[in-house]
Amino acid sequence: MEDTDFSAEVLARLPLADSVWRLLHFTMAEPWLGDLWDRTRGVCQERILRFGTLAHLVAEALLEHGGSGRQAFERAQEGGRLPVSIGSAFEKLGNLPVPLSEAFLEEGSRRLKETLPDDPSIEPLADCWADLDVFAVDGKAVKHVKRLLKPLRNLQAGILGARAAVVLNLRTGMAVAMSGHLDGEAGEGSLAEDLLPKMAAAAGQRAWVAVLDRLYCNLTFPPRVLKAGGHFVIRYDPHTSFHADETRPAREFRDDQKRRVVQEWGWLGQAKDPRRLVVRRITLCSPDGKQIVSVITDLLDEQRYPAVEVLALYKSRWGIEKVFHQITDVFSLKKLIGTTPQATLFQLSFCLLLYNTLQVVRAHLASHQNCVPEKISNEKLFYDVKRQLVASNELVEVEELPGMLGEVPTASDLRAHLRDCLKGTWSKRWWKAGSSHGGGHQKVKKRVLGNHTSTYRVLEEKRDQDKRTPTLARRP
Repeated sequence: MEDTDFSAEVLARLPLADSVWRLLHFTMAEPWLGDLWDRTRGVCQERILRFGTLAHLVAEALLEHGGSGRQAFERAQEGGRLPVSIGSAFEKLGNLPVPLSEAFLEEGSRRLKETLPDDPSIEPLADCWADLDVFAVDGKAVKHVKRLLKPLRNLQAGILGARAAVVLNLRTGMAVAMSGHLDGEAGEGSLAEDLLPKMAAAAGQRAWVAVLDRLYCNLTFPPRVLKAGGHFVIRYDPHTSFHADETRPAREFRDDQKRRVVQEWGWLGQAKDPRRLVVRRITLCSPDGKQIVSVITDLLDEQRYPAVEVLALYKSRWGIEKVFHQITDVFSLKKLIGTTPQATLFQLSFCLLLYNTLQVVRAHLASHQNCVPEKISNEKLFYDVKRQLVASNELVEVEELPGMLGEVPTASDLRAHLRDCLKGTWSKRWWKAGSSHGGGHQKVKKRVLGNHTSTYRVLEEKRDQDKRTPTLARRP
């Protein structure tokens, strides 16, 4: 058997690796990477080491080497794929401009979106949102920066890298845009303002709604959302006053869990403030009367946008926090390749793009299992993806891979290939563990004297408590 036949057979037996390599081959095509560099490089120069080569080496570091740039660079140098010294590669990574990192995620995600299967909703949204694109916005600071730079070595403090405000499409589960700043302690509000035209561009001709936390409940940001052509659902902050419309009485009802829901129509801001807005405020209270959450929205029609669905939409905003958690733990954002703010911002952008790549694979697998992709665990799936990528890299020569993948396919051709390639690929291990297995966030935690204890003491205390408690009382 010839080497090319053997390599083709290897990829055929590793469908997850084959899918990821083809998605990266499509998304990170050399002509696009070269054009992206020319448009966003600013004053940076490209002499010997091309940006496309550096980007592919960063992909190898994140996918195969647990975020170790040195491993990827040394292996590339050994194979003749890195034409400069390792120090020069780190230096180029550490000087990549902010607009390049932003456009890399935005345009790369737009290309990936074309390869999704039909109706790839991560978490099915209510019918009332069918005509809207739904975006969640939140900030992310890159942490765990090592003290490799000389000015950082004597600091006894946690070091932050860059910061970015990120937009997540709640329908597809893909990060579609970000606005970055090299200062990890920069204000999130100003970054989010730069995202408004990007959200409008991501929605295209469709209407859209931004789901935001209480930081944006003021008289400056919501009008900018409306001016950009969108709608908003924002958690209410009492620091900005709400004045109910006395001519329109509040409506109150109980939801399926017997919780009290109150709807009010009125104005956000004082009467004398020309910036005041007409809004609907929806407040959810627990059965004992304690307020759980309150949101405001410019979607005033309660028939078209029921209060319960508006509250559920705000709750789905938690999806962006899960994305940040997963790119940190799963895609090696804890282990930074570079330590400069520019390098950390590019790695954040790259991790988000890799997360989107996994969402495409997960969506195709879910379409064959007739389930929503949310039921498939990203962590478990990526574990097997990584194993197959390492296996393919050991058995297939890196130089052969581009030739085997062929010309960059069209989005429709790649979508068809993914559908066929992943059709018989499935493992029960990829199911996400049910809520009965734990997880989530514990709202109330018991304080411990001294802020530390031992496992032995906790278990002994639990045994003593069980001995003092009658058997019947311990039954659920």
